[in-house]
Amino acid sequence: MTANRLSVWVFAAVLAGVAAPALACSPLVDASPEAAAERVRNRQAELWDRSDVVFLSEASAFERIELAGGDGFSATLVPALALKGELPPERIAIRHTTFTSCGPIPFLDALSGREGEWFVTYARDLPAGLSIDATIPVANLIDDEGLRAWRKADPG
Repeated sequence: MTANRLSVWVFAAVLAGVAAPALACSPLVDASPEAAAERVRNRQAELWDRSDVVFLSEASAFERIELAGGDGFSATLVPALALKGELPPERIAIRHTTFTSCGPIPFLDALSGREGEWFVTYARDLPAGLSIDATIPVANLIDDEGLRAWRKADPG
């Protein structure tokens, strides 16, 4: 193998090693808007199917919190309208629990939201309490089942 060719292989190996952690945090990007919308729709449909409780909630009481490795947030979700299952009777405290190379987790949109912003909240009802799997800004809801349930729950 020539020195020039060996240099190319070494450079490619180093580049792959450096790029790998960044790729692990980044969602795959497809050039097609239709394919991207279909991925989002499928993700929302999957969340709907596996959730015991889906409801609209308003985010409030944001606070910056310190985590080992960086800052995160805590917030409160105020349940307002049940789309699936029973509406939780109380406010729900959510917070980032740890900081990773990808940022603070859990990755809930509501934790990077704004005071008064509304979210579709997906949860599993566990014996230990309500477990939030995802929060999606209401403007981003595109799943047919979720939209149908919203129209049924709030015909106005």
